[in-house]
Amino acid sequence: MKYFFDSRLADRYGYGMAVYIAAETSDLQRAIDLTNARRLRAGRHLLEDARIEDVLSAMLNTGLLKAKTDEGGTNVSGATR
Repeated sequence: MKYFFDSRLADRYGYGMAVYIAAETSDLQRAIDLTNARRLRAGRHLLEDARIEDVLSAMLNTGLLKAKTDEGGTNVSGATR
């Protein structure tokens, strides 16, 4: 299993959202791994591994993630600077 958490994600989106993005990417990779196991047995072409960029793009397109974050990248409501 791959490890998808990246401190750059936390800097950009805040720690909580970075954990959520990493978990979503991990779930996607798990599904790809299961699909690839079936495809390998059937002698079919394997799918590519999950990428964080794919998950970010999907989250932006569905409105789960804002296109731009504030300067601090915090996701704590009422945070002061």
